[in-house]
Amino acid sequence: GVCEAWINGQRVGDTHLVPGWTDYRKRVYTHSFEVAELLRGGENRLGAVLGQGWYAGFFGPFQHKGYYGNDSWFSCVLEIHFKDGSSQTVCSDETWTWQNGPLLEADLLMGETYDARLEIDGWCDPECEGGEAHPVYMVNGETQLPECIEPHPGVPVRTIAELPAQSVAEPQPGVYVFDLAQNMVGVVQLKVDVPAGTEIVLKHGEMLNEDGTVYTENLRYAKATDRYIAKGGGTETWTPRFTFHGFRYVEVHGLPEHRARRPEVGGQLSDTRLPTLDTVTGVVWMSNVEETATFECSDPKVNRLFENIRWGFRGNYLEVPTDCPQRDERLGWTGDTQMFIRSASYLADIRPFFKKWLVDLHDAQHPDGGYPDVAPFMGTLSHGQAAWSDAGIICPYILWQQYNDLSFVRPWWNQMKAFMASICKEGNRHNDQTEPTYGDWLNIDSPTPNPLIGLAYRAYDARLMQEMAQALGELNDAVLFAEEAKRSRALFRNELFDGEAVAVKTQTAAALAIVMELVEGADLEAAKQTLVNCVEGNNGYLTTGFIGTGYLCPALTKAGRSDLAVQLLLNEDYPSWLYEVNNGATTIWERWNSWTEENGFGDVGMNSFNHYAFGSVCEWMFESLAGIKPGAPGFQTLEVAPCLTDRFEFVKASYNSIQGPVSMHWKRDGAGFEVELETPVPATVRLPYLI
Repeated sequence: GVCEAWINGQRVGDTHLVPGWTDYRKRVYTHSFEVAELLRGGENRLGAVLGQGWYAGFFGPFQHKGYYGNDSWFSCVLEIHFKDGSSQTVCSDETWTWQNGPLLEADLLMGETYDARLEIDGWCDPECEGGEAHPVYMVNGETQLPECIEPHPGVPVRTIAELPAQSVAEPQPGVYVFDLAQNMVGVVQLKVDVPAGTEIVLKHGEMLNEDGTVYTENLRYAKATDRYIAKGGGTETWTPRFTFHGFRYVEVHGLPEHRARRPEVGGQLSDTRLPTLDTVTGVVWMSNVEETATFECSDPKVNRLFENIRWGFRGNYLEVPTDCPQRDERLGWTGDTQMFIRSASYLADIRPFFKKWLVDLHDAQHPDGGYPDVAPFMGTLSHGQAAWSDAGIICPYILWQQYNDLSFVRPWWNQMKAFMASICKEGNRHNDQTEPTYGDWLNIDSPTPNPLIGLAYRAYDARLMQEMAQALGELNDAVLFAEEAKRSRALFRNELFDGEAVAVKTQTAAALAIVMELVEGADLEAAKQTLVNCVEGNNGYLTTGFIGTGYLCPALTKAGRSDLAVQLLLNEDYPSWLYEVNNGATTIWERWNSWTEENGFGDVGMNSFNHYAFGSVCEWMFESLAGIKPGAPGFQTLEVAPCLTDRFEFVKASYNSIQGPVSMHWKRDGAGFEVELETPVPATVRLPYLI
């Protein structure tokens, strides 16, 4: 489950959802806190509040409850070191007791119910004797224990910001909707002064219905509803502790009506006095990584797009890299993760976050070597899906490239090799058309054949493995993977071409061929021309899904058509990034048509308004539009080649690399451009022809 520890009436630490999410059958993490200042001479009391969490609560899209177990379990050790050099250890054991408290329900998806009338003042103070205590239950042989209990290797979830409500409306009598003006992830701080027994209901959502109420149909079976029952007697402040939601709007029911009667209109209710804005405050949660990037340009809509990408990253990097934070899913989808990781590596120092998640990924690896669709794993999903399972190769590679740290590769090398052996067999899921795969998920009527995608990733993985083998000094492996990369590229070429002509004419197919360096010579030129034709033939708009979108702008830049990449970024009609911005988005949508002017909301069965996959254009914004790109692992050198274009007055970006701050600022200056670069390392600067 999840817990908060308390000593002598004081909460221990400031982390949320401890101990975090793992495959609890394999491992459970411990968290350690310095608590000397909370202890005192004489009697002390140590206690905890428990919730179901991922272990015993609902999670995932298949109404799983208690997937790992049915009850929350808790254990702790308190180590006390005295000034005289002696020590004492206090462990949770059969002498402990438990009692019910004001927390009536607590579920990550469903929400939390808290009855403040049931609070026991000072319940964790040594002097408190309130509440009916019961002997605790001890773990017995029928309870499956984890294979490993060890310290948490990553960063815990913490509060990173508070967002005050910007407005409040009353779309229906007694129903108040607060707008935080930002789609966020976390909980609400509720502040009220109401009579005892008043039940206040908080519903969370990302969008509004036409009548102004909060839109919740896209949450599927997740209720995302919190309830607070007031104790009365003055101002009360409450913040849920064992749930989280993805939301911009909060619909509040149960507040006493604030209305004034005006006799001149027949005594009818009018002139509503709305609740004060401080009734609702958004409390933003995230795994506490250090953010490392800034971006600004002369186009305010592109600036808003960057903020949308950043907020999507914040909302989905919570314990695991989730696909979406609001509906009944919130899983560590590997495809989304590998597509966005390079963008994420600019936005923040993600090393500790991925140190933990790579453990989850390898805990979930199939015995045949296949990596899973999601990590931690759910039994209803599969392994070995092209572009999803490849996260096991691509994520360690990107982390090595960004931070020059082979510790993300070396511990998993044999398992990475096992995965490669599984996908390099003929008839495997990666390149076998008979096997169901996700393909270029959510493309716009432009599907790319699954076997082609599988072969592209197979060849790409092999090349990355060759580079990592050389860095590790595994020379035999380097030779092996060089041969496999050559063999897989030939198989890919045979799928992409029919003789000398490109047979698969989609933006995604051509982009994969170019960025993954799968073809060369005349074949490469043909792929470049196909990509240009596909973009221009669609009136300069994209048709790509989850796989193709992240590669599209980089491929156009490599094809010498950065002008088309800039055009894609600046497009404002559907489908485009700025279409979302123009329609009020404050995070990245799951679908290009999550909402359209013509049809309203998209497919209610799968429609998230905070889904970072299409935000992978952030990588291109840094590496090409601004021109900040590592020339060697860990930014030991820089390759600087900005897209100087008169479509912007200026572009300014910075990144706090492990070598030190890197910044680029270019701006138009009369008929030319002025370029200012700050770098702590040698840099190769290429100023291209103006576009």
